[in-house]
Amino acid sequence: MRNPPDIAVVPINPPDLVHAARRVAVIAEALAARHDVDGSVPSGELAALANTGLLHAPLPPVWGGTSLGMNPSMALALRDVLRTIGGASLSLGRLYEGHVNAVRLVTHYGDTGQLRRLAAEATAGRLSAVWNAQTGEGLRLSGNNLVGSKIYTSGLGVVRRPVLTAMRGDGLVMVMPDVAAARSDLSGWTPLGMRASLTGVADFTGITVDPGDVIGAPGDYYRSPLFAGGAWRVLAVQLGALEKLVALYRVEMRKRGRTADPVQRARFGEASARVETCRLWTLRTAIAAEDPAVDAAEIDALVNMARHEFEHAALAIIERIERGIGLAAMLRPAPAERIIRDLTTYLRQPFPDAALDAAAGWALADRPLHADLGDA
Repeated sequence: MRNPPDIAVVPINPPDLVHAARRVAVIAEALAARHDVDGSVPSGELAALANTGLLHAPLPPVWGGTSLGMNPSMALALRDVLRTIGGASLSLGRLYEGHVNAVRLVTHYGDTGQLRRLAAEATAGRLSAVWNAQTGEGLRLSGNNLVGSKIYTSGLGVVRRPVLTAMRGDGLVMVMPDVAAARSDLSGWTPLGMRASLTGVADFTGITVDPGDVIGAPGDYYRSPLFAGGAWRVLAVQLGALEKLVALYRVEMRKRGRTADPVQRARFGEASARVETCRLWTLRTAIAAEDPAVDAAEIDALVNMARHEFEHAALAIIERIERGIGLAAMLRPAPAERIIRDLTTYLRQPFPDAALDAAAGWALADRPLHADLGDA
């Protein structure tokens, strides 16, 4: 495959990618309070993602990327990029993770033409996304036209070629049309947090889907391990916010002269231990999920377990910080207050009980509980 003439291929290694994410994070953190408004467009942050090469990064090298997060050797680099961005802005981290998810699906199930279109979007400075959530009949593909809508569509107004799931006569398919003409509505997105994620409802009725915009085969979207297993990336974004919160907690402990108080030290110790739990789960799942030698069912189970433990640890960290800092942690414009609101909202991932139940079913099967120790 020859390089497309309109894309400059500049190799970027993992340390450079993390450095690029840090540059984006500086901008995102400086603008985070300003963008804590319903419907706010993080245009400066999106421009930074484009200017640093992070929009292209998940794409294969032939399309100007580095295959960030698309193979085992790049999994930890992606974890660090996501946690760095998430530590500065969870809304921006949500948008970038959605972009990576879209590229991942197209790389795995799609074709050269679809990757070319994603590369063109990145060159234009635009994100992609994955929009699957819906109510009622949702979105259908009738002939070459879409009928229906999606909810919780993060990136409305800045995403032009998302990956959509739509029901066709032969099953659920992924499509990637140009949705510039879709009817978007952000008015119903009035959340506790994640206000700058541009999340809303989009009606795609009448949008044309060319045959080349259909990705893979019916049923591919929910196939293991990309569907459930890919949730590790969400944890990586959230991890960055937890690390930032604990760092802010430490600053407040020192500033308030509480570092010698045994009760306060215990709270801080508990928060620190739990953030390490989240870090270890994210590391474990990042490595497993991107390793083709690991069974898909094991990946799904590990990530589902991680989701459960991560959420419990994150909520415990938030509780310790609110008790440790007190009312000051709940007053704007304190950064901790905004991060806690954003994180509390973002932690509400779909079907947590079903995810844990599925993981338990895997663990209950007749297999070694600790295979790495060689038990029978």
